[in-house]
Amino acid sequence: MDQFYQVLRKVQKKERNNGTLARVEETFYNDMHEYMDLLRQEAINDPFSKAPAMLKEAQIIATDICQRRETKITNSAVLNIHRSYLLFTGKPKFDLVDTTPLNLTPEEESFYYSLIDTLKNHRNNISLDKISEDEDESVHQTIIKPRETQKNTLTPPIVEKKDKEEKPAVKSQPIKEEKPQPKVTEDIEDNPNALDNQDEFFDFESKRIAKDTELVTMLVFDEVDSIVGVDEKIYGPFRPQDIVTLPLVNAKVFFKNRKGRQVKI
Repeated sequence: MDQFYQVLRKVQKKERNNGTLARVEETFYNDMHEYMDLLRQEAINDPFSKAPAMLKEAQIIATDICQRRETKITNSAVLNIHRSYLLFTGKPKFDLVDTTPLNLTPEEESFYYSLIDTLKNHRNNISLDKISEDEDESVHQTIIKPRETQKNTLTPPIVEKKDKEEKPAVKSQPIKEEKPQPKVTEDIEDNPNALDNQDEFFDFESKRIAKDTELVTMLVFDEVDSIVGVDEKIYGPFRPQDIVTLPLVNAKVFFKNRKGRQVKI
């Protein structure tokens, strides 16, 4: 039993340090259950042995492994569907074979393709062709009601004289609405001290800082040590195939040196 505990520790370490899935046996999940069942039985038979503590530790490690692998598989499915199923082009392409994650167990492979199917169905539902078909059906089902004649309530009624002569109706004069004059302001780009539409000064410095610290998602190509971002936070260390989030200014250094590229998730 101690031997499989060491296997769990090694797999956990690889899952923490690498962006890709660690290589495991196809029976990995069954082996975990059998190992914990043995520990559970031993803890019942001898509550004073080391089995209860090992069981608790094994459950924590196994949970961490499962959650990390699930996250990697989910991110990979989303990223691959973005690459392989294009929206609003009319020509979606599928190339999911070469981009399937490596080292999947049979259970994880079923999980991965179920995510792909769900994402494909979602993109079918929001595609331009699907929306156009739905709109056409709704138009055919719409009942067109006859337009009611509106009464002119602005024209005053005809006043009859005592001698029963008709007085011509007075035509109502259209009321001219005065449009509010647009407020003339200086161009903020030409004059940084000018006022905006809310009579407030435009803070270009805050806008620049916000742009520099904007977070982007990046796929890492090479191994890179930890860095300090412009927001004074520590990012890394980075490993190949890691999907990380960091400030745009720092990410541009990776792009320039071809050590990563931006991805949209």
